[in-house]
Amino acid sequence: MEFQNKTIQRRRQAWAIAVVVGTAMWLSACGGGSGGVDSEVLMPPLATAKSCNNIAGTLDAVQSTLLGQLTPVVQGIPTVGPAAAGATTALSRALDTVDALSGSLSTLAATRSPQQFTTGLSGVGDSLLCASSSLSESLALLAGQSSVPVPGLSQVQASLAALAGRVATGLVGSTPGGDLTQLTNQLVVLANQLQGLAGQLPVPVNQPYLQQVLALNATTFSSLALLLDDTGKMNGDKLATDTTALLLALANNLSLPLPTQLGLPSNGLAPVISQLRAASEAIRGGLSAVASPTLQAVSAVLGAGGAAGSFPDLLIASLPGTDSASSSQAVARLSQALQGSGGLSLLTALLQAFGGQLPG
Repeated sequence: MEFQNKTIQRRRQAWAIAVVVGTAMWLSACGGGSGGVDSEVLMPPLATAKSCNNIAGTLDAVQSTLLGQLTPVVQGIPTVGPAAAGATTALSRALDTVDALSGSLSTLAATRSPQQFTTGLSGVGDSLLCASSSLSESLALLAGQSSVPVPGLSQVQASLAALAGRVATGLVGSTPGGDLTQLTNQLVVLANQLQGLAGQLPVPVNQPYLQQVLALNATTFSSLALLLDDTGKMNGDKLATDTTALLLALANNLSLPLPTQLGLPSNGLAPVISQLRAASEAIRGGLSAVASPTLQAVSAVLGAGGAAGSFPDLLIASLPGTDSASSSQAVARLSQALQGSGGLSLLTALLQAFGGQLPG
């Protein structure tokens, strides 16, 4: 499996280099970058995930339907089929983030093991990288099919590359000091840019389903910012609520137009909508039952809001390189709160999982 993953990474990196070189040659042949597509448009994120294998969880049935039934249907859409299929794949991979989050929390609830918790959380970063890569490849295909520039496309590609870089050095990388708040802000910016792009696709690539699936990716990235923030703030109730809201939003937005209005056969969307609604019901009960008490327990161990001091104070005091004299009292409160509880190892694991900092 490791060999296979490395092979996939090498192929993606080779693809990225080939695209950049090919774009440069194309621009040179056209006498520079005036008119047409600039070089940034076709440059995908160079950061690659350790694995894009499916993460087992509640959304497996949705993802299987997206990839196994809907993607082959949209692949046949004239002109934009490959780009639409790529954006559908990106949506499926982004949903793996939900499975990674809920799975890691379920593991923590069952085992009380920070090590197993953080192992599961690495799937969050991998899922974001995989979704970003698939969406970037989709947009590169879209640019190649359009005879005119696609407004906002280069900005989305730049944000995808920045997001991939942030994730690679924070959630799944080895470089410390990543900031979860910065990541969630980048997700919101990307979502807004992608939503704008979806709403102004030029002829001949303004196909209705492509517009819709790009908008669904935007909705998902925006929701993932909420889910990561909920996890960082130890708010299990809101995490379950926001996850359910994401799945229902996807189902509702696919239900609003008739399949024929999206340029798809009538049986293309129905299974996806059905699976999304079923998953929302499963998440509503299952994730709430696990996430809320688990994150409440973690918060209690860390002393958030109690006599041991505020969570931000404890967090800042635990970060390496803190020289402020004012941190000494927080350090004492941290020691008192975590004495004999094993909470210190959990705090360390959380910091490592989220790249160094959690929002207060």
